[in-house]
Amino acid sequence: MRPVELGHRKDHPLKMTFHSHPHYEIFFFHSGRCNYVIGPNVYSLLPGDLILMHGMTLHTPNPDTRVPYVRSMIHFQPEFLHEFMNRKYIAPLLRPFEELRNYRMQTGARKDEVERLLADMAALQDSPEERAYERFLLRFIDLLYVVGELCRSPMAADAVDGARPEREHHVQRVIDFIESHYAEDVSMEDVERELHVSRHYLARVFKAWTGWTVFQFLYQRRINQAKTLFFIDGELSVSEVSERVGFKHLSHFSRVFKQWEGCAPEQYKRSLAASPRTWRS
Repeated sequence: MRPVELGHRKDHPLKMTFHSHPHYEIFFFHSGRCNYVIGPNVYSLLPGDLILMHGMTLHTPNPDTRVPYVRSMIHFQPEFLHEFMNRKYIAPLLRPFEELRNYRMQTGARKDEVERLLADMAALQDSPEERAYERFLLRFIDLLYVVGELCRSPMAADAVDGARPEREHHVQRVIDFIESHYAEDVSMEDVERELHVSRHYLARVFKAWTGWTVFQFLYQRRINQAKTLFFIDGELSVSEVSERVGFKHLSHFSRVFKQWEGCAPEQYKRSLAASPRTWRS
């Protein structure tokens, strides 16, 4: 795998799944309709939106399949910058990812510039010329400078988010509630009581907006936290992790874990012990 990889103007349908990864990501939304869930936040994307992602955060798109979902994604290993550049230039380029972590901004007047850089990178990435990938990396560095400037712009995420539509506001409140209480015994009645909105309405709106039921989202959040605990503390038992992430019964935890990850938690834990520095998303 190269240290920087670009998927340019992808428009194929995709199977939605919550996922995380150890590399950083730049996501650019060209066109379509899409709601994007990143950790505890949900965004209704507009063409020209650019998202920075600190990849370990759980995220998933929910595009409207009735129109083409056109997006570009760059995945990169931040360590490569230390080999590619003088160290004094590296910190400002990585600061938006490390300090903002997951950040949505509107590119505005610089949308065309971003699209030109992405198109240049795509052409160089596919070029057979001997030095093409090095030129690709130079375009990528230029894009990082644009990203840094956009993060200092008043047109950044806080200005874009403004007043949210009512349904998006309710979905965000549900996600915030789950983020605060996923390790507890959560029911839709609890959500209804906390948010003062009918649980039937919340269930319907959440599914329509994210593509997931409330409990699918809750279980995925718990499983991702379980994976994180396995990763950072190999001494924890499966039953301890199960309890910490909110499952009352070990058998239920094991069943849900296998449903989402394709293997039992014991097997997942053993795989981490065999290669402890590898995060399996």
